[in-house]
Amino acid sequence: MGLFDSITKREKPQKKAPSAIKREVTSRHDIDVVPLEEDVIAAELVKPQIRYVRKIVVTSYSDLERISDELQGGNIVIVDLGPLESRPDLIEKVAEQIKGMVNALDGQAARICRHEIKLLLVPSDIKIAK
Repeated sequence: MGLFDSITKREKPQKKAPSAIKREVTSRHDIDVVPLEEDVIAAELVKPQIRYVRKIVVTSYSDLERISDELQGGNIVIVDLGPLESRPDLIEKVAEQIKGMVNALDGQAARICRHEIKLLLVPSDIKIAK
């Protein structure tokens, strides 16, 4: 027997019986069990955040606070300025307030109706493709 014979000599792998494989798999005792607390924390991290699309009809300045609360909560807001159409001076002031609020919260706003005055307001983590 030469020096290279032991390197080049190949042994045929021995086949195990299916029952031996089954016993080998089921006899493992080194599997870590994750405590329940870690499962709960992981589920909370993976749990999607629930968001809502809210429609708010603006009739006065008090409705602006509701819009701000919804945007800060991460919800999408559809603002209907229809009731203020008869008062153009009030619409301008309310629109400026909404624009300032959205900019302060790093959100975005877009008009969604051509014939009616309706705005779509989204929080900072959602973008509007214009």
